[in-house]
Amino acid sequence: MRMMDAEFSSTTFVVLDVELHSQLGGLVPTAVAALALSGKDWRPLWRVHRDIQEERTLFSEEPRLPRLPHDLPGGSAGLALREVERHLTAQPHRIVAALGFIEAALLHNERAACPRLASLTLWDAVALARRVCPGVEGGLEPLGQNLGVHLRPGRRPATQEAWVVTQVFQRAVERGAIESRWSTLAQLEDIAGTAPKPVEEKYLPPSAVQGSLFD
Repeated sequence: MRMMDAEFSSTTFVVLDVELHSQLGGLVPTAVAALALSGKDWRPLWRVHRDIQEERTLFSEEPRLPRLPHDLPGGSAGLALREVERHLTAQPHRIVAALGFIEAALLHNERAACPRLASLTLWDAVALARRVCPGVEGGLEPLGQNLGVHLRPGRRPATQEAWVVTQVFQRAVERGAIESRWSTLAQLEDIAGTAPKPVEEKYLPPSAVQGSLFD
């Protein structure tokens, strides 16, 4: 984007959303959607939607070892995230989500299947939007309306939610740049970025590709 620095322009932003179903015992992921944008001009680069059929709760008091790719059943969350990871290139990447704690938890749980994706810094689009919408109460919906994003009422499936987060993120970045709140990727990272939990070395790809994919 013209008002941002070269580091921002050279970054691919992967907007990620996890759709959840509430059941006895906790929250179960039912779909993953991802939409990638170029930081240079907001051009859409690729998108992924994968349904999840397995009945595994996202948050559990009993920690478990992450499953390796060959142990993943069809329709699993790990396979869905692995499909997103296949689209990563040598370009620097950031994950963007609304709040992001759900996405961060699932990525860490499935880090053996998607170690590169799980090693990326995650940005909170809501935190950015709140900086440019002072006085607006609530979460994604009121912030989106303030930024001119038209939202369908009610619950949205993962693909639609990813689109909404994309629009809120883009408009928040643009408004903040116009208002001289920020002009660099580093400034945005300080406001909205959260470093991931470390991924164990045994799950990581060869060192030759780590540097370009984790920046």
